[in-house]
Amino acid sequence: MILSPENLSHLIDKVKFIKIVECFTRATDITIDINDVYGNPVVKHNFFYGFCAAIRSTTKGLKRCIRSNAEIGFRTAATGEVCFGTCHAGGTLIAVPLVVDGQFWGSITCGQIHLAPPDEEDVEQMLRATADLGLDQRELVRGFKEIQVITPDKCQAISQLIQYVANYIAELIYRAKIQEKEAHEKLRTMHEARIRAELEKSLRLAELKKLQAQIKPHFLFNTLSTITSLVSLNKNQKALETLYALSNLLRCYLHQSKELVPLREELKYVQSYLTIQQTRLGNRLNVTIDVPENLQELAVPFLSLQPLVENACIHGLEPKEGPGHLIITGEMESGICQLSVIDDGVGIPPQILAQFNDQSQLKPDVTRGIGLQNVNERIKLYFGPQYGINLASRPGWTKVSLKLPFYLPKITTEAS
Repeated sequence: MILSPENLSHLIDKVKFIKIVECFTRATDITIDINDVYGNPVVKHNFFYGFCAAIRSTTKGLKRCIRSNAEIGFRTAATGEVCFGTCHAGGTLIAVPLVVDGQFWGSITCGQIHLAPPDEEDVEQMLRATADLGLDQRELVRGFKEIQVITPDKCQAISQLIQYVANYIAELIYRAKIQEKEAHEKLRTMHEARIRAELEKSLRLAELKKLQAQIKPHFLFNTLSTITSLVSLNKNQKALETLYALSNLLRCYLHQSKELVPLREELKYVQSYLTIQQTRLGNRLNVTIDVPENLQELAVPFLSLQPLVENACIHGLEPKEGPGHLIITGEMESGICQLSVIDDGVGIPPQILAQFNDQSQLKPDVTRGIGLQNVNERIKLYFGPQYGINLASRPGWTKVSLKLPFYLPKITTEAS
């Protein structure tokens, strides 16, 4: 399949997008649509209510709604910025462009809002515009007046958040499909043993990209729910802090191409992740990071420490009742560095511990073990079989350690 804006629907995970719509509608009472370059909705959902639901229940009304989305979509494509407009029935529309690799693929529209309470002239215009739809005029007037009024500043903040997340998801899926296609082509053409060995290494590095793609959606929807809830509660500063942390994570996921990074940089991604989790969990998550300065430039595989922290939060501390503690430590002895993630959560089930120790028995559905295995294999690939992950756990305590050489190469990182 040749990827182009015309097949945007193939790039969007419909189930995940509907979850975003549901989460966003519950938090803000605003419903969103993602539209292709022609204004057609890519994903159908049933989260419109009241006035908009009534209009869309008719064939003529739905066609006009799609045309309104298309018109404001073309405007936002031309400007490349957030656009405000009015739909055919008199409600306010907000549109943001959906751009992937510099190319316009469609737009996201937000509806079911007024920027100011409608006056009698607005009501009369609405009635004239919908007169041929065969709907009860008294119900239309009531529904039109019940549409919530939201300030332009809040509308802009919400639309920018949706643009950021939707652009990210589309770009992630787009890149994943390109990588998948290239990997299959290489597998069909490389037969010689020497080339096969190099391909094996390339596929291991591709596993890093796969791990990146797995880590992000794992908590993205909870983060979105948290941010939209903060916006709804007017806790804008906290929402911005969380959004900046999410932005830092997604920037490194999408643009980091180095195999090895300084520990200082890996800890920065870890701290961004923990900022999001502490916003979600509040005082249930207490964090201590104790890594000496002389280890900060240590070379570590990109995304080697963050998955361990994510495992501790999601599988160890989140299921635990009451407050929990997460400690990140670093120490060096005889040229060997050990980075440890310790938590006092529920512990790792014995069967997962046993399967990790005998990795030939790891099952595909054991997601926690697979994530640790990925990090373990990459460390051994970079530094040798004597390095990797040590895992110890009992109820109420887990310690996952990375054993690494004290290796300080000249690492160049991309500007953020």
